[in-house]
Amino acid sequence: MERLRGTPVHENIPKTLERHLEAIHVTQARRKDEIHNAANPQRQGASYYNNEKDVLALVAAIKGLAVSIRKARTALWCALQMTTKNLLKHGSETEGGLKGNSTQEKNSADPEDQGSKKEKHEKPTQISE
Repeated sequence: MERLRGTPVHENIPKTLERHLEAIHVTQARRKDEIHNAANPQRQGASYYNNEKDVLALVAAIKGLAVSIRKARTALWCALQMTTKNLLKHGSETEGGLKGNSTQEKNSADPEDQGSKKEKHEKPTQISE
């Protein structure tokens, strides 16, 4: 997106993506710990406690991952919106033809198209017997 814009995106976007990557690594590490400890129980009495502790750590990591996913998606959506707005504003076109694909541009292009659909349909033909 930075290449399309020609300028760097806001500094929060790469930071959010870095935090998301960290959350992925933490979740992977917690899952590996859980699998390792489940496969190699050390003591019979402590096994239940360790398994519960591992599961709770994994749950916390997954919760953090879910939060980071939402933030990363939002950051990427914002970057996309800024990029497409910038491209449309400056009249630049790419191979994909981003110009003219904006929903706002389509909606504001023809004011007659904004009327209700019922007004545009013709009255149904009545069949007389």
